[in-house]
Amino acid sequence: MGALERLCERRGLKLTEHRRIVLEVLESATDHPCAREIHRRAARDHRIGLATVYRSLNSLAAAGVVVRQTFSDGKARYEGAAPAPHEHLIDVATGEVLEVAEPQVAHLLQAVARDLGYRLVDYRLQLFGERRPR
Repeated sequence: MGALERLCERRGLKLTEHRRIVLEVLESATDHPCAREIHRRAARDHRIGLATVYRSLNSLAAAGVVVRQTFSDGKARYEGAAPAPHEHLIDVATGEVLEVAEPQVAHLLQAVARDLGYRLVDYRLQLFGERRPR
């Protein structure tokens, strides 16, 4: 059982066959796929409709098991709920979304919040860049 399935159990969300299929795709993803891409990957090995993928994603997002984010291309993209906030770097030329796990950024943002009299509880940070020529 994967981490996202365990999270479903902890949150009391019933693990239907279709939700398991969607979670399987997200657990193996190295990117941030949109619903159509999740469907394409799932349909390789399973009979599942696009509308079912959307319904599954909506229920998983509502339960906090999956995070839906909209990046610069306007598409809703999905990833499993991360144990901690993290940054995303979006390639402006290709739309590729890269995960950035940089503890120094988190510490800086916590310090900024603290200096303003707040305790940081969550954040979302999107960086936009273009690949430098080699």
